[in-house]
Amino acid sequence: MIDNTAAKPGSRYRMSPPGSLNTAATSRIRALFSDPSPAAITLEVIAACAIASVLPLRHWPRSALITLVTALAVVLANACVRVVIGKRLPRWSVQVDVTLGNLFVSAIAAAGASAHVDLANLYLLLEVFALLYLPLRSALCHLGAAGIAYAIVLSIGPPTGEAPIISWLSVFGTAIALGAVVIGLVSVLRNVAREDPLTGLANRRMWDERFEEEMERSARSGAALSIIMVDIDSFKAVNDAGGHEAGDRLLQEIARAWEGVVRDGGDFLARLGGDEFGLLASGCDEIGAQALAGRLARSLPQGTSASIGAATWDRSENASDLLRRADRAMYRSKRNHRRGTGPSAA
Repeated sequence: MIDNTAAKPGSRYRMSPPGSLNTAATSRIRALFSDPSPAAITLEVIAACAIASVLPLRHWPRSALITLVTALAVVLANACVRVVIGKRLPRWSVQVDVTLGNLFVSAIAAAGASAHVDLANLYLLLEVFALLYLPLRSALCHLGAAGIAYAIVLSIGPPTGEAPIISWLSVFGTAIALGAVVIGLVSVLRNVAREDPLTGLANRRMWDERFEEEMERSARSGAALSIIMVDIDSFKAVNDAGGHEAGDRLLQEIARAWEGVVRDGGDFLARLGGDEFGLLASGCDEIGAQALAGRLARSLPQGTSASIGAATWDRSENASDLLRRADRAMYRSKRNHRRGTGPSAA
């Protein structure tokens, strides 16, 4: 990731993780739920507590008791494994955990039915976990497999006191409704995490991710890649004269104007912070980058000017070096702006 600090000529560039959190508490919460391994540990501990809590409440048949104790031991063992080596496990191990989880919940649900204890709601924990950390198609496949497994449990297991279809719908009707809510929330949160709320453009985090993706794509395909850095001139004076609301309105006007200038499918425009913007131009060489920078400058609201710098990847530098060249070009443009030289290239 590119450093979030605004670049200055000659400044040191470094790669850093996107964003920062305000408190240690929120940082710990984010660390817990942004990584599937700690989240899996949490889910497994909750499941273990649910199983352990029902063991002393009933006189369990021997086979059901063995099933529950075995499931409890396996869940705790898997949680311990993830505590020790969770960070080194491959991403696909999450798929294995969800698959095994569905099998164990099915076994637990069957065992619980023998003593009229409903443990099938543990399917809901698995569903939420799968929707948060797996691709949507994979998560839905796991949900479908769980639904089939529970239908089999209800059809061949002991009676639960109500019609099997009612028992199934009580769990998976809830699962479907809960899944829809989780999918909606995940979609909203992903958009919020990558969108600048003021202008509606991509934010710095999304820029960093897309920058790396475009460099990898360009390296594979051999297509040209240019970046354009823009800093609005005298933006502080706008805020001082009209307040921050005036500055916000200006940034929104600029974003709307530039959305009509960038090329569909080839350009990626982002607000990097304050009055700084960046544009990734895939398939755009040095001449094309200069022409695009000129169009950005000409489309600014009346009475507004900007310092614009462009750089085309030389196919040997890293992301920080390419960004540094574009930033230096932007600052040359700022120094030369009064002379009327316009956008600069590096």
